[in-house]
Amino acid sequence: MATVKSSVTIHDPIGLHARPAGQIVKLVKESGLEVRIGKHGQDLVKANSPLRMMAMKAKTGEELLIEVDADDEASANDIISQVQEFLKG
Repeated sequence: MATVKSSVTIHDPIGLHARPAGQIVKLVKESGLEVRIGKHGQDLVKANSPLRMMAMKAKTGEELLIEVDADDEASANDIISQVQEFLKG
């Protein structure tokens, strides 16, 4: 299994709050893949808990690192692009 790494930017004017965090958790759980997300220079958290993600206190304009463990790169990139959409607000 390969790990695909990328960055996503928070465009939502409220930052990373309950709604996008919940959407990301639902996506991750449905995919069955291991997904980690976090700020540059900090430990990444598993994206299967909205509370863990909201505890990062990520604000509008911040860039987050995202890692997806997947058998194929296309699935991982699809997850990453959906996460970016959730962060648009």
